Amino acid sequence: MTDASEKARPSERILATAFECLVTNGYANVTMRSIADEAGVALSQLTYYYKNKENLFLEVINRMTDQYLAQIEATLRARSTPGEKIEALADFFKNLITERPNLLGIFIDFTAQAVWIPSFRKQLDSFFATSIEIIERNLPETAMKTEARPEPVSKQIATLIFGAIFGTSIQTLISTDRENGFESLRLIEKILNLI
Repeated sequence: MTDASEKARPSERILATAFECLVTNGYANVTMRSIADEAGVALSQLTYYYKNKENLFLEVINRMTDQYLAQIEATLRARSTPGEKIEALADFFKNLITERPNLLGIFIDFTAQAVWIPSFRKQLDSFFATSIEIIERNLPETAMKTEARPEPVSKQIATLIFGAIFGTSIQTLISTDRENGFESLRLIEKILNLI
C-alpha cells in the first residue's frame, strides 16, 4: 500500500510539467498526451488525477492565482502611504513584465480562454475580485475620497486601479515598445495618486 506522499508525487510532477508546457506552448497547443509524455506518466494516470485538460489547467491556475494574491497582498502591506502602495503595485507588474514575462503571459492566455471556457471565466473572475478586495483593504478609505464624491467609493477605485495596471501590463508585455508601456504605467501611478 502506498502512502499519501508517494501518491502526491506523480500529481505534483504532472502539475509542474503542465505549467512548463503551458509556459512554452500555450493552452491551445498543449495536449494531455504531451503532458503525460513530458511528465513520464501514462495518459491514464494523468486522467486519473485530473480527468481532462480543463481540470488540469484549472489546478495550475489555482496555484498561480494563490501565489499572485499572496505576493500582491505582501507588496501592498509593505508600504505605508497610498501613493507608495500604488507605486508598489505598478512595480509588481513591471517586474512581472521584465523578470517573469511567461507568468504574465499565462494569465493573458487564461484570460483569453476564459471568454470561451466558463470554468476559466469563474476562476479568473474570482482572481480579479480578490485582487480588487486586496487593493481596497490595503488603501485607507480617506485615500479613496474625492472632492466630487466625499464618501468613499473604494471598490470602484480599487477596480480602476487593478484594471488600469493589469491592462496596461498586458499591453506592455505584448508591445514591441516596452519603454512606452513602462511610461504608461508611471503615468497611471501619477493619475491614481490624484484620486
